[in-house]
Amino acid sequence: MKEIVQNLEALGFTNYESRVFCVLFEGNLLTASEIAKKAEIARSSAYDILKSFTEKGICNEIQTSSVAKYEIIDPKVVQDKIEKEIHDTYMNKTTKLKDSFDKLTPIFKAKELEGEKVDVELIKGFNKHRSAKFMQLWEASTKELLLMNKLEVMADNAIDEFTANFLKNGGVIKTIYEVSENFRINEGGKWIVAGPEKLIEMLDEVKGEGGEVKLAKKIYQNMAIFDRKIVYISLVDPTVSRYNRSDIIVKNQNFAESMAEFFEQSWGNADKPEDFRDKYLGDNKRDN
Repeated sequence: MKEIVQNLEALGFTNYESRVFCVLFEGNLLTASEIAKKAEIARSSAYDILKSFTEKGICNEIQTSSVAKYEIIDPKVVQDKIEKEIHDTYMNKTTKLKDSFDKLTPIFKAKELEGEKVDVELIKGFNKHRSAKFMQLWEASTKELLLMNKLEVMADNAIDEFTANFLKNGGVIKTIYEVSENFRINEGGKWIVAGPEKLIEMLDEVKGEGGEVKLAKKIYQNMAIFDRKIVYISLVDPTVSRYNRSDIIVKNQNFAESMAEFFEQSWGNADKPEDFRDKYLGDNKRDN
């Protein structure tokens, strides 16, 4: 019985309500005094609880010639009533939560004081905050995303809805990928080395859908430039595992403009996938 009382309390019943609830299931046509005695609570408390249970349709109050008696209604009906109340409460709280955050999110840090603004952020180690921060910066962008990527793995070459909408709304995405001999893809839950040819093939499949793409033999650091205002750099060091590397976010427009100029120079020196394929295959033939 103690376990049942604890379960009922977890559902929102008070300790006294839980005791009365159990007593009603044990007996049939009990007076308030009998229920109070069995539940080991004051008679006045039992009266208040029974009145509440009657109003909620949990028990019936039956008037006899001398005293009122109480009995639990069909347990299945009671269970359905409680389940509906829990569901309605959950939906109501969820709706209020969503409505509150829909109104709070647009003003997130909107009133940040000038003296409190941080122009450089550092993210240490590999954690979920990295991808969340990247997406936060991208979602705040409206015009352009410039990417330099030392591509190591690709789990999926599908274009997500956010990327498609960004391009549809006039946004520009330019990406320079480093073509690595150790490039890997996920096939059947296993990571396998695919190499440059497979990368070029995968990029051809989504050509244009994810923005403009070029390939280079060497990229020194992973970098993203948002609207030429913010730069996100994921530091690459072969002597440090990718799970222990650091990311730097620089919120300085002059720095972002200079990095965008560097990107454009690198873009001019990079090759389109089809041109890179010709060069790559040609070099391989000469080597063989």
